[in-house]
Amino acid sequence: MKTQLLFLFFLIFHSFTNAQETVIMSEIMYGIDHNKKLIVSNENVNGINSDFPNTKSAISLDVNYTFSSPVQTLETGVSYQVINSSNNQIYILYFTELPLIYISTVDEIVDAPKVWASFTLTESNGNSISSDIGIEVRGGYSQIFPKKSFEIKFWEDNSGDESVDVSLLGMRTDSDWNLQAMYNEPLRFLSKNNNDLWRLFHTTHYTDEEPEAVNGIKMTYSEMFLNGEYRGVYAVSEKIDRKQLKLKKHNGSIRGELYKGDQWGNGAVTFSWLGPYNNDSDVWDGFEYKHPKEEIDWSNLYNLIDFVKNSNNNEFYAQYQNKFQLDNMVDYFIFLNLLRATDNTGKNIYIAKYDTEEPYFYVPWDLDGTFGIIWSGNHENITNDILRNKLYDRLLQDCSVNGFREKLRDRWNSAKQSIFNHDFLMNKFQESYDYLSENGVYQREEIAWTNYHTEHYHLDYMSNWINNRLAYLDTKFNESCPDANVSDVEMTKIEIYPKPTSDYLYFNYTENLSLMISVYDMQGKKLLEQKIENSDQRLNVSALSAGTYIIKIKTDQAIQTEKIIISK
Repeated sequence: MKTQLLFLFFLIFHSFTNAQETVIMSEIMYGIDHNKKLIVSNENVNGINSDFPNTKSAISLDVNYTFSSPVQTLETGVSYQVINSSNNQIYILYFTELPLIYISTVDEIVDAPKVWASFTLTESNGNSISSDIGIEVRGGYSQIFPKKSFEIKFWEDNSGDESVDVSLLGMRTDSDWNLQAMYNEPLRFLSKNNNDLWRLFHTTHYTDEEPEAVNGIKMTYSEMFLNGEYRGVYAVSEKIDRKQLKLKKHNGSIRGELYKGDQWGNGAVTFSWLGPYNNDSDVWDGFEYKHPKEEIDWSNLYNLIDFVKNSNNNEFYAQYQNKFQLDNMVDYFIFLNLLRATDNTGKNIYIAKYDTEEPYFYVPWDLDGTFGIIWSGNHENITNDILRNKLYDRLLQDCSVNGFREKLRDRWNSAKQSIFNHDFLMNKFQESYDYLSENGVYQREEIAWTNYHTEHYHLDYMSNWINNRLAYLDTKFNESCPDANVSDVEMTKIEIYPKPTSDYLYFNYTENLSLMISVYDMQGKKLLEQKIENSDQRLNVSALSAGTYIIKIKTDQAIQTEKIIISK
C-alpha cells in the first residue's frame, strides 16, 4: 500500500512539474525598459502558445522572469506581471502585433546634423532589418514636445558617406524615412488616417505616364525603444519627394518642380504677397526649394504667385486651368475643408509640377491638427467656416461651365456618397482606435508619457463634429454661384511687433479688420484671448512670464499663427 501511494504521488508531482513551462524568446523580438519596468514583445502569441502549450510559469529574456500567476494562454494587449529573477522587482509584460523599432546611439540627437545610430526593426511574422542610420529631430513647433519625431536616413556603414535604400513594412523603397511621434494627437491616429483618406480620394493626373506615382504618403504604426527607453507608438512614414511623385529629373534644364510650404512667411505660401527672391538660397518667404537639386531658380514659382495675385480677372479665368491642375485644386479644397486643417492652407503643403508645360498641383503634408482638433492637441469646436487662401478666393469666383465651382459641387456630391460621410469616417477612426486599444498601445503610452491619458470621449466629440461639419459643407458647396460670403480681396498679412516684447504687442495692418487674438503656451494651453479693432491695435502681455508663446490671429479671411518671445 505504501509503495502504491508513493508511486501515485510521483505521478501527480511529475505531471504537475511537466505542466509548468518556461517560454524561450528570440532576443530581437522584445525590448525591456528597466527604468519603467516595462517589457514589450511582438513575438506572435499564437506561435508561443503552440510551441509552449502547457501552463507558462516563466519567460526567459535577458534573465528569467516568473509570472506572478502562471498563464495558460498568452494574449495580445494584456498586461502580465512578471518578477525579475535577478532583482526580484515586478515588471509589466505586454505582447503586441505592432513592429518594434530599436535605436541606439552614443550621441545626442539634435535638429541637424544627423548623428550615427544603430537601427533594428522586427515584425511579428519574424521579418527583421538591421542597419546603420543617421538620425535627427524633425518638426517645427512639435520639437517642444517631450516625445520627439525623427528623420532617419539609412547608411551603408557608420561613416554615413553612402546611403542605402530599404523597404519598410510594405511601403516604398528609399533611404529617407520619418518617425512621427503623434504626441499632439489625442488618439494617435489622425495623421495616418488622413493620409490614407487622401490617397483613397485622389490620384495623380499623370498616372498614365507614371503609374507608380503617388500623390501622398503611407504610414504604418510601430513601437520604439530608444537607447533602452520605451518611447511609445510611432508612425513610420514615407516622405514627399521627387521619387514619390515621379517628377521629371533635371536634364540640363528644369522640368519637374517641387516646393515645400514650410513657414507662413510674409504670405507667398498663401498667394497673397510677392517679394524678391534670391537664387543663392533654397528658402524664400515660407517656401523650401526641394527639386531639382541641380539648380535653384525661384522664377517659376514667383511667376505663378504673381499670376494669382496680380493678374486681372480676364487673364486669370482664361488661363488658370493651364497653370493649375483643376481636379487637384478641387480635391484638395474639399479635403482641406472636410478636415478643417487650419494649418494647411499654405504651410504644411507642397506645390509640385510633373514636367515642363504641365500644370502645378498640391500635395498635402503634416495632417495632425484636424477634425476639430488643432495643432496643440486641444479641441476647437468650429464647424461653420471655409478655409481658403488667395488662390481659392479667386477660384471660388469661377462660375463657368466645367469651372471650379461646378466641379467642386459635382465632386463633393459624389464623394459624400462613398467616403466623405459620417459612417465611413467614423468606421475608419473606430478601426484604428480598436487596433491600438486591443494591442495595449494606449496603456503603454500612459506608462511612457505621464501627461498622456486615453479618453474615449474624443471619438464621441469627433462624431458630433463630423456631423456638424458635413452639414455645413453640404450647404456651402451646393450654394448658387457666386458665394456672397467669399471675398475677392487680398488676404492681409498682420505684422506683429516688437519681437521680443516685455509689455505690449502691436499689430500693423492696412485693412479695416477685427482680429481675434489668442495666446497659447508651448503646451497648447490658451492663456489670453482678446478681440482687437482698428482703434486699439495692441495686446497687453505684461502678465505673462518670460518665454516663448504661440499667438493665433483670426480674421474673417484667414488664421495666422506665429511664435512670439516675451522677455523680462
